[in-house]
Amino acid sequence: MSESALIKVTINGQAVQARPGQTVMQAAEGAGVRIPGLCNHPHLKPEGSCRICLVEIEKQRTLQPACTFPISEGLVIQTETPKVQASRRFTLQMMFSERSHYCMYCSMSGTAEDTDCELQRLGYEYGLDSWKFGPNWSKPWPLDATRKYFVMEHSRCILCRRCIRACSQIAANHTLGAMQRGARTMVFADDGSSFGKSSCVECGTCLQVCPTGALADRHSAFMGHESQVKRTNAACLGCAVGCGIEAVTRDNQLLRIEGNWSSGNGGLLCKTGRFDVVEPQPQRIVQPLVRKDEQYVETSWDSALTLIAGKFKEAQVVAGLASARLTNESLAAFTCFFNDTLGSGELALLYGDVPPMDLGSPATLQDVAKADCIAVLGGDPLADQKVIGYMIKRAFDQGAKLIVVNDAPTDLEAYAHVHLHLQDISHDGVSPFERMRSIYHLRASGLTQLRNSVDAAERPVVLYASGLSTTVYAALRALPRNKVKFLPLVKGTNAVGAMRLGLAHRRVQGDALYVLASDDMPNGQPDGWCERGFTVVQAAYRSRWTDQADVVLPARIWSEQTGHVINLEGHSLPVTPLIQAPKSVHADWETLLQLSTRMGYALSYDAISEISRAV
Repeated sequence: MSESALIKVTINGQAVQARPGQTVMQAAEGAGVRIPGLCNHPHLKPEGSCRICLVEIEKQRTLQPACTFPISEGLVIQTETPKVQASRRFTLQMMFSERSHYCMYCSMSGTAEDTDCELQRLGYEYGLDSWKFGPNWSKPWPLDATRKYFVMEHSRCILCRRCIRACSQIAANHTLGAMQRGARTMVFADDGSSFGKSSCVECGTCLQVCPTGALADRHSAFMGHESQVKRTNAACLGCAVGCGIEAVTRDNQLLRIEGNWSSGNGGLLCKTGRFDVVEPQPQRIVQPLVRKDEQYVETSWDSALTLIAGKFKEAQVVAGLASARLTNESLAAFTCFFNDTLGSGELALLYGDVPPMDLGSPATLQDVAKADCIAVLGGDPLADQKVIGYMIKRAFDQGAKLIVVNDAPTDLEAYAHVHLHLQDISHDGVSPFERMRSIYHLRASGLTQLRNSVDAAERPVVLYASGLSTTVYAALRALPRNKVKFLPLVKGTNAVGAMRLGLAHRRVQGDALYVLASDDMPNGQPDGWCERGFTVVQAAYRSRWTDQADVVLPARIWSEQTGHVINLEGHSLPVTPLIQAPKSVHADWETLLQLSTRMGYALSYDAISEISRAV
């Protein structure tokens, strides 16, 4: 921005240049001047409800909220005058007296140096050491513990309404609101139902923006202050969206996951990415297991790999199945092991689905959030790519036109301005194996309606699944390339990386089977699991898959891995180890290289690395 377009103001005697549209708080922050606030959050629209950020502005009759007061030329602002400080002290006294803020048993509470509570921190800063107006200790405040992952304790709530705004502005779910009036005002879900029975999708956005201990994470409460933990930026491996996350760890334990505000998902996560990954899991496998007399017996890596190598040499065809959660490096080692060492082409993904990636200009997550027209063809984003589904709803709230084209009901239909139906035109085979993939078609009249809606928009985005007819894909390619952007609804965390290595979900055939399951958890026997003899499963946890194996090898979980994955935007995302794996659990590529050596063909790590970098 040119200097002439900037607005000149004075803050605490310092000349400051601000941009048009900024508030006093934003201009002060840009100049390195801190103005405290409790209801304000940089990723929420300002509301000015807490009154902590009041400042003196020359020629204004009263103190003004810095978070909502717009900058204009020549403003003279004072942020720490005696009048301002007295006002903040009074407001803090009223906040502490409004409810029973008994800090001693709150997980956010601490000293002036390490408290994680924004209210308590300001209490220390402004010298509050007692209640000027004693709270009504006889009035009970409810605690809602009906949600699985976090609780709401109303006695700690300051009615900043951050949670309410985050639920509507970021997650676009509109579950939370304020009910009753005055001192009886409380945050409620829906029409006053318990949170566990409400429309809450447990994305946890409200939890992340809460400034006090009113919303408390069940898993990480009392496990360390912010000053005692480590934060690491990483990518979520829950699905193909690849959201940016901040992992909070301490003493080699993953405490919780928070959304990375600066990433493409803008801090928004789903239940899977925020909570499920830190939930207790089944028994961890840390040593190789060999089946003997229908029982598993622990053995050494050397013995297990020697046994596997011998059995694979005896087999005519060894088949392989790999998890879609594996990194490019692990998948490259897997394919090289089968192609080079075993001379086998019978390898595939356990699951995963990648639509054509060449329809036109690729869209980003932020393109979806800012679109004025969104077409969803096939797929179910609210079920399979939840964060994208939430962004679709956010765009809908901002006036975007939504076109839903599907063959089965989804939750997006309730928001659709136009709903078109796909027709199943696939061949009805005599057995399920003759019909591994369905084909869905949209008639010409529907394609015309779709094109007309896209032509009328300025920022259209098309989201599409696999399994559409060649006619539909051709029609999508013919949409105006100068403005339409496309985002494939990929299923499987790194299914795109696997596709680039030639791997896809299909059935495999062989008289021996190697399943590289990583930390995947089965819902049953996977589609594509062949009729086999000798079976090896490399997995992180005991499951029905490992119970069918002759040999079980340990595997690292997602938070112990290093490498890269390709998300549905086509971006290469680094996979960063957040905690150290047990010493007895090797990396996937290391296991495959050792096994290859025992079979008489030494794979080169350098060759595998070169292949993975090319993905």
